[in-house]
Amino acid sequence: MTQPPDEPVPEWEPYLRPPRDRIRITETSCCGALEWACQGGQFLILRRTSTGQYEETARGLYRHARSVWEALLILHEDEHKRKVRARMATRPKQRGQALPGKAT
Repeated sequence: MTQPPDEPVPEWEPYLRPPRDRIRITETSCCGALEWACQGGQFLILRRTSTGQYEETARGLYRHARSVWEALLILHEDEHKRKVRARMATRPKQRGQALPGKAT
C-alpha cells in the first residue's frame, strides 16, 4: 500500500443502530479490527471497543468515507508490522535450533 492521504485523524463516536435499519458489511481489515459498511445510503467505518460495543467514523458519502478507510488500513497494516518487529527484537537469536520439520 502507499502512504495514507493527508486526512485529519478520524473521530470515533458510539455507533447507534436504529431498530430495523439494515447495515451491510462488505469489507473487513486483515484481523477484523475495522469494518467497511453501508447503511441507509451512507458509508461508514466500524470498530469494536474493549467493552464489545461498536464505534463509527467517517459516516457520509462514498468518496470521503473511502479515503478514511484506505488511510486507516495503511495505519492498521503498519501497526501489525511494528508489533512483529518489536516481537522479533525482544527475542534472542537461538543458534543450533532445528528448523521445523527437520530432524537434528
